[in-house]
Amino acid sequence: MIQMLGAVAPLAKILFNTIEKSVPDKDLQEKLKSQLQTQLLQSNTAELQAAAKIVEAEAKAGWFAASWRPLLMYVLIFILVWNYVLGPVILFFFKAVITIQLPGDVWTLLQIGLGGYVVGRSAESVARTMANRPANKEQENG
Repeated sequence: MIQMLGAVAPLAKILFNTIEKSVPDKDLQEKLKSQLQTQLLQSNTAELQAAAKIVEAEAKAGWFAASWRPLLMYVLIFILVWNYVLGPVILFFFKAVITIQLPGDVWTLLQIGLGGYVVGRSAESVARTMANRPANKEQENG
């Protein structure tokens, strides 16, 4: 989804510039830009809702279906520990090289997975903190 937003932003900028150059009426320009922005937001909202439904369906499907992403990350982290922590120790003591080669795409997957996990957990923590925060006295007094 984030990649989709990143891909749409340059397109939206081009469209806004095109509207500014081809429509002389400033009010009509603003109206067209507003409509375009609304359409882009609605399409992104629909994509996010679809993604949320997929995650919800996985969670309802059972433990294994809900846990495959974390399990994959655990396997990849084990490979990292094996290659860069245990591997050098084995090499030092036993003079044997035992490593697991990872293709470049797997490194990318690991970076995205860990990054998504960290961002997701951070957002979850912030949301929990905001939900449990007592109301501000100024807001209570209106």
